Amino acid sequence: MAQLRNPALMVFVAGAALAAAASGQTSPQNAPAGDRLPPRPNQVAPEAPKPVGPAGRFTPTAKTHDFGRILADKAVEHVFRFKNTGDANLIITSATGSCHCTVPALAKTEYAPGEEGEIKVVFDPKGKAAGKVQQRITVVSNDPTSPTTSLTLEADLMAIVTVEPARLVAFGQIAKGESKTLELNLTGRLENFEITGVTFDGTGEEIKSIIGTPEPVEINGEKMKRVNVKLVYPPAKRIERFQRNVIITTNDAREKEIRLPVMGEVLGDIDVRPLRVSMGLVAREAQFSNTATISSRSGKPFKIKGIKQVASPGRSDPELKFDVKPVSKGAGEPAEYTIAIEGKAPNEGFRSIIDCEVLTDMSGEETVKMGVYLVVR
Repeated sequence: MAQLRNPALMVFVAGAALAAAASGQTSPQNAPAGDRLPPRPNQVAPEAPKPVGPAGRFTPTAKTHDFGRILADKAVEHVFRFKNTGDANLIITSATGSCHCTVPALAKTEYAPGEEGEIKVVFDPKGKAAGKVQQRITVVSNDPTSPTTSLTLEADLMAIVTVEPARLVAFGQIAKGESKTLELNLTGRLENFEITGVTFDGTGEEIKSIIGTPEPVEINGEKMKRVNVKLVYPPAKRIERFQRNVIITTNDAREKEIRLPVMGEVLGDIDVRPLRVSMGLVAREAQFSNTATISSRSGKPFKIKGIKQVASPGRSDPELKFDVKPVSKGAGEPAEYTIAIEGKAPNEGFRSIIDCEVLTDMSGEETVKMGVYLVVR
């Protein structure tokens, strides 16, 4: 055994041992296993578990039910069965379903130990998108171990009529004077499925439709009918952004009408970039400036007669100054201009878009809108 050669260290160890013995403390090596790690500073010892006593227990036979693949045309039902596995009466306070899911009134709410019961659930998928869905039923009881229990319904919904592409008709950007055609494919489950009509709400250009002949198709072993529908936007006359709805009617009583949003923008020959000129964050009473480019998409020469700042009712906007310079690309009238915009920030907070109008000699585009975005702090 190695000897302690340092007398001071020997005295310290001996003193510590005598002090521990005098105070009745146990050395770490001799301490019980549970006491070897001292508690952390300010650590509070956990309370001992309190006896629960007799209580009801809500024990469902299954917490999840999968309907599998179902059509989204009518409601379906399922019964969740459960048993009170406790040693006291089980009391169900409530059983509620999420959206599209209802729980009729329970036949009874109190169950003796060992007694079985059931919760009937009705799931109505009408109006829900096709695909896999989950619906939750929340059961609240006096079960102290699980006062709230979640039951789940699952299903893979199949659409009565499938629309491809997605449920949005996006024409995108259309040049003025041009026409654009989009195609939709509608697939129905009726043996004699057909499209009976196509109409549009709102106002704007008269969008025409061409309804094709139903063609037989087979999808996942199921025989269906597919109809191609062409939507034709006529040669655009008016520069605008449009948003309407197309209403497609079918001969299937389960889905007689399908509404799809129709969106797009008709662009003129004059192109303003950017359409909204940002001045960024400007200090009060500071000068600000930026530039924009105005050009002809077709390369056709045009003149800018002036730029007018539009007054905003009930608001005092800082005055803007415009310096128009043509971009020379050879002989003749220019087809592109650079616009320098500047101004002075007000001595107060300001955050808005200042509307401006560019005046040109382009037929049908005598006035083109442009915005200047300014933030003053």
